Amino acid sequence: MEQMRYCTVGSFYKNPRYPRLGDAVQTRILTCHEKKLVSPETPSEHGRRIFKSFDPEGNNFIASSLLREVLAQLNLVSEQGYVNLMMKRLDPENLGIILLNAFMEEFFPCERHSAPDTFELMHYNGIPGSNGNNKVRYYCGSAILLEGDLKSMCASNPMVTCLQTKWPNIEINWHDPCHTPSLN
Repeated sequence: MEQMRYCTVGSFYKNPRYPRLGDAVQTRILTCHEKKLVSPETPSEHGRRIFKSFDPEGNNFIASSLLREVLAQLNLVSEQGYVNLMMKRLDPENLGIILLNAFMEEFFPCERHSAPDTFELMHYNGIPGSNGNNKVRYYCGSAILLEGDLKSMCASNPMVTCLQTKWPNIEINWHDPCHTPSLN
């Protein structure tokens, strides 16, 4: 539902104590042992999330007029004189927009994401008939968080689109090329 922008899932659901994605009705589980995937938000990740909350279309920019509100939500200096100075700095061509990358470079220049760039996933499908010879079978894959802020679209795999609500630039390479796990 979040991928279609009907709702927004909060950080507690996106950072559970044990990282897994499951379907209680049909007993499917996607899990990972990498604890850093659910670490608390860094200041940079918090700044990115707040900025994006003012960019509901996901265009990676906001109207310059919203800068003061963004700074206020981040508990940064939001006095009008400072905001005007920052608007000139972040929008030198006076286009009326502030790009996400320029904002992040200005206010969070050196901070990296807390999540690792790659991690291993395991998928289990507990639906009868999904596991041959009535044996439990896990499918393993490698997840890669690509650089950049462009979201790749993968409408054919709801599992990937669900994961993209937390990591817009995730790509998954399953180790068994004959089987691609899905939440459907």
